Amino acid sequence: MAAIRLAVLDVDGTLKQAESPYQYIHRRLGVAHLAAPNREQAMSGQISYGEWLRRDVALWKGQPVAEVSRLLADNPFLPGAREFLRALKEAGVTVALVTAGFTLNTDPIVAEFGIEHVLANELVQEDGHLAGLAINRVPEGGKAAYACALMAQLGVLPEETLAAGDTRGDLELFDCAGVRIAVNPRCPELRARAHAVFEPDLRPSVDWLIANGHLPRSETPDDGRA
Repeated sequence: MAAIRLAVLDVDGTLKQAESPYQYIHRRLGVAHLAAPNREQAMSGQISYGEWLRRDVALWKGQPVAEVSRLLADNPFLPGAREFLRALKEAGVTVALVTAGFTLNTDPIVAEFGIEHVLANELVQEDGHLAGLAINRVPEGGKAAYACALMAQLGVLPEETLAAGDTRGDLELFDCAGVRIAVNPRCPELRARAHAVFEPDLRPSVDWLIANGHLPRSETPDDGRA
C-alpha cells in the first residue's frame, strides 16, 4: 500500500459530531421550524442547492458573529478526530478540508492543526454581525473539482490520496482518492465504496492507517538500555 501524501476531508459528521452546521445553528438559534421547509424543498428537487443556502443563511441575519462562533465551538469533535488529524500532520501529509459548510466553522480547525487548504462557503459579515448572505464556494460537484485540482497542483497520485466523508455528497471525493474512509456513513453507496468504515467514531482510524501502510509507524525512542 502507498503512503498517503494528501488527505481530503469532509468536516461535518466526519470530524465534528453535528451532521450539518446549518441544522445545528438553526436549532441553537431557535429557527429550525423556519428552516425545515427549505430542506424539504431542496431534498425533493423543488429548489436548487444555491437557493437552499440563500434561504438558510437569511434566517441568521443580524446574529452576532461572536455568538454564532461560540455556538459552533460547542459542537465537539468526534472521538478520535483530533488524533486522526494530528497523526496526518505529524506524518507530513497535506490536509485539505472540503465541506459544504462555512468558514466560520472550519477556521478554528485550521488554526488548531495548521491545515493548509480549505474549500467552504463563506458567511457575509457586516460590523460584527451576519448579513444574512453567503458566498457559495462549493456548488454541486465542487468538492471533486477542488480535490482533483489540488492533486494536480501538488503532483499527488490517486493512490497517495485519502478521502473521508459521511454522506452521498462525499461520493465525488471518493472518485478522486485511492484510500477511502467512511465515517458513520449515511448512504449505502458510500459504505460500499469505502476501504474502511468507522463507527461510531474515529478512534480506530490511526491504527488502521498504520497497519495498512498509509502512515509510518511511530518509532519507539531509544531509552539507552539496549
